[in-house]
Amino acid sequence: MVEDPGYVPKLGSRNQQRSVIAELFESWKFDEENFCVFCMIRKPLRSKHCRRCGRCVAKHDHHCPWIDNCVGANNLRHFVLYIACLGIGITLFVLLTVSCSIQLVWITMLCAVQLVQVSRNQTTYENMRGHSIDRSYPSSRALASAMTAGTTSFDAAGLSASGQGPNPHGRVRKHGCIQQWSSLLGVDAFFATARDGLRDGPRAARPRNPFSRGIITNLQAME
Repeated sequence: MVEDPGYVPKLGSRNQQRSVIAELFESWKFDEENFCVFCMIRKPLRSKHCRRCGRCVAKHDHHCPWIDNCVGANNLRHFVLYIACLGIGITLFVLLTVSCSIQLVWITMLCAVQLVQVSRNQTTYENMRGHSIDRSYPSSRALASAMTAGTTSFDAAGLSASGQGPNPHGRVRKHGCIQQWSSLLGVDAFFATARDGLRDGPRAARPRNPFSRGIITNLQAME
């Protein structure tokens, strides 16, 4: 695409130029459609003089600034393949961007859950189990369950009310497509967190974590 797009060869001498001009005069075709006053040559059919290249180009299509060259008889096929590949590449890039954006949703939620648990010196298992019988926050337990088991329901996650182990004899409940995508993207976890947060109230008493020594000490203990 960056090589010769189909330049019309120039005449080698002034005598040849005079001969061409004389022929055009005799046939009443000495005009700008048949003769180029810049290159001093007879213009072939469908050719055009490009001011940027300073040459006449056979079957001139246009001058492309992205390849800094004219598109003509010699490189039109390559240019079409070039823009077709660009279109495919851009489409794949958009699909990859959408996929990465979807993955970013649950990765961000997982990172937030881990940071909160580290600041409380609490593991995911302890958060889901609640240390004993339902001593942790319902909203925190629901979010941790969604991040690890893919659902905010303890029954669907295979945990009892106290968070004790999976039940191998439990029947897995089937969910619809919308609910499955909601669980996958963590939307149900957000709704559960908001619902349980309103239920607990802004001034609800927080049960003390026996392993917590403060946020700074907990973060230092992570090392």
